[in-house]
Amino acid sequence: MQSMHVDAYDKAAAKAAEQAVRSLTALVVLLIAMASVTALLLPGDGMGRFGGPTVGAFFLLAGVTTWLLFFRLRSIVKRSAIGADLLVAENRRIRESEERYRTIVTATPELVLIGRNGLVDYINGSGAAMLGARSADFVLGRPIANLLGAGISEAVRDRVLASLATAEPLARCEVWLSRSDGTGFWAELTGVTLPSQSDRMVLLMARDISDHRRIETSLREAKEQAELANRTKSQFLANMSHELRTPLNAIIGFSEIIADDSFGPDGLPMYTEYARDIRDSGKHLLTVINDILDYSKIDAGKTELSDDINDIGEVISASIRVLIGRAESAGVQVRQSVHDGLPSLVADALKLKQILLNVLSNAVKFTESGGSVMVSAGLTDDGGLDIQVEDTGIGMSEAEVSLAFQPFAQVESTLNRKYEGTGLGLPITKSLTELHGGSLVIDSTPGVGTKVTVHLPASRIFRQATGAQPEPGAGLVC
Repeated sequence: MQSMHVDAYDKAAAKAAEQAVRSLTALVVLLIAMASVTALLLPGDGMGRFGGPTVGAFFLLAGVTTWLLFFRLRSIVKRSAIGADLLVAENRRIRESEERYRTIVTATPELVLIGRNGLVDYINGSGAAMLGARSADFVLGRPIANLLGAGISEAVRDRVLASLATAEPLARCEVWLSRSDGTGFWAELTGVTLPSQSDRMVLLMARDISDHRRIETSLREAKEQAELANRTKSQFLANMSHELRTPLNAIIGFSEIIADDSFGPDGLPMYTEYARDIRDSGKHLLTVINDILDYSKIDAGKTELSDDINDIGEVISASIRVLIGRAESAGVQVRQSVHDGLPSLVADALKLKQILLNVLSNAVKFTESGGSVMVSAGLTDDGGLDIQVEDTGIGMSEAEVSLAFQPFAQVESTLNRKYEGTGLGLPITKSLTELHGGSLVIDSTPGVGTKVTVHLPASRIFRQATGAQPEPGAGLVC
């Protein structure tokens, strides 16, 4: 609408100028013609005064000259009018072009910013919204350097500041832009120089790439997880090669000796010992296979609990009886401290025993001869129950504890393994504990020992309608 008013004004001015020239020329011609006629009609005095044919001829010649000038001026005025029309058309084209570019910049979803001497001179609406400003006025005049967040590297920051200081083009780079509310986002920033005789002006354009970076991070993490899973699988296969081949070789070798009667009829005591080794090797194979099947079932979410009321003291005693022979052979003393008045537990008896056996087995396995293992249980302040297994074994660092919770992973490398196992004991124990709504915590110090705490929530405590309950913490040995 504004451009239409300007065009109409230019045209009216050009027409008014043309009409004024015409009117003025006609008036001059009329005056000269009247003066010529008057000079012809009035006689002169022969002394050169007004009147006479000479003066009339002069005014007549002046009139003709004026008339010719009129046509010349009219031609000039016409050309001026044409030039004015062309100028009006060119101005309209320039204004329309400016309006188109302004509309494009305003409608673009990316940030478009013009910097003048390091300050924000212009920003489009999308850019102001990206920066969390209610309008562009809240951003204008601010130093552009203040928009750069702390998340970018010093090298990138120096490049951007150098471009603002020298008005040089800025190559594409990734920057962290700060919003008005203190948050920020990653953006891809580019800049070009704007012509200016007195100021340092640059045009900056930024595109929000936060989603792109999140996708990149997710893909990178997925790749790392896949590589870790591949390494874990390779390590597991290497471990299983040892765990399966060793007992199988013993079973096959001893079976062949017995089958071939290699030591004759007098070798019966030796055959009995070989048969015992075959049995032990078979049990070890069964343990390995059971661990794999148990973890596969847990990982598939197909493990279900068959809850029953259990005496925690009896469960602990039964678990110790299973491992006491192995502990005595290793020279490890196993003790327990369980309060007689502890309430019963509502839990799956087999899985609860499996939890204790896995923890106790590790404690005995990683404790040197002459060491000890203490098993204790007691109520906690939140009404739950803690079962603790503390040993004086080799202990673990924080990194080793984290590694021990990973399926198929073992603290020792494949080449220098001293302790056998699938690397599934702790992951299975943790999963079964969490299946009961509890948690498994390991506190360990290398060279000192390890304390494993199995915490079961208050919902797993069987409380009778009558009768006193033990005080929280009763029977708990720390």
